Amino acid sequence: ERRSQGLLRFVDTYRDLTHLPAPDFQIVPAAELCARVARLMRPQLEEAGIPLDVEVEPRSLELTADPEQIEQVLINLIRNAMQAAAGQTDAHIRLRAGMDGRGRPLLEVSDDGPGIVEEALDRIFIPFFTTKQDGSGIGLSLCRQIMRLHRGTVSARSIPGEETLFTLRF
Repeated sequence: ERRSQGLLRFVDTYRDLTHLPAPDFQIVPAAELCARVARLMRPQLEEAGIPLDVEVEPRSLELTADPEQIEQVLINLIRNAMQAAAGQTDAHIRLRAGMDGRGRPLLEVSDDGPGIVEEALDRIFIPFFTTKQDGSGIGLSLCRQIMRLHRGTVSARSIPGEETLFTLRF
């Protein structure tokens, strides 16, 4: 019974990964997107005792994106950051919207949790790879798929013990 439930979950998860709808592109104010994600995550963050700092610069920044899909990506990244920082006394998560050196929009989620070791960093976007005991290995793979549909990228860098940073480039 338990094995078949696990297999059914696996099939559902795999289907989600392979059948993403085409993005419904819209002009999205980054400040509104970040505020909405912060509002959605606030109850879980408060329960975990982890503050979320939101920064949007310039305030007028806009993205051409499917807001629901990008919200899904940001929520996944913030949830991962919460899980990574769980149990830390002074954990912080940051959500930042800005522009890269070429003037293209980007979104960043960072945390000061334990970090990701270099060997795992190369593999975290591979479907079903996980460093968590109860992880499915789907979340970051789904993030990458969504960003590909947006003709963008998602990347990660980590300094164990200091910071982990995920960057979405549009």
